[in-house]
Amino acid sequence: MNRASLVLNNTALRVTEIFNEVEIATNNTDWLVRTHLDPDSVESYSRRIIEQNPTFNGCSISFEPYFFQEKGKYFSVYSSRENGVIETEQEGSDEYRYFDMDWYLLPKRKNAACWVDPFFEDYEDEEEGEVREMITSYAVPLINNDGQCIGVISTDLSLAWLSETI
Repeated sequence: MNRASLVLNNTALRVTEIFNEVEIATNNTDWLVRTHLDPDSVESYSRRIIEQNPTFNGCSISFEPYFFQEKGKYFSVYSSRENGVIETEQEGSDEYRYFDMDWYLLPKRKNAACWVDPFFEDYEDEEEGEVREMITSYAVPLINNDGQCIGVISTDLSLAWLSETI
């Protein structure tokens, strides 16, 4: 019983540590993005979160419609690790309205950081083909000096990976 209790407590601590890592990395990036508000910097910050945290699935830094006029209605940068290589892409279109997604809406409405309920993400894998993976996201609203939400940083964690870790 003692051993089982120790193993359970150690597992709980490890899971808490993983969630804390996601929160710290995302919260630290919030300040950088707000300090250097330009599209090129946003791309490098999204990429850096994934480079420095190999257990994270992806990171999206997204902005309100037309925030960067020169980029049009949609400006969201998403970085992820695909087959060991970090890929960064701009997401957002009339078919993928990211600002209507829970990971964007919830922190914006709450005006506070939050964990988003798990959801499925589809992606292409060279070995497995089309993959559907359940992930959860920690999302932080980007608040400007006037108290307005200008966007959201969302960092993804694979629940399959977390389950294997446990």
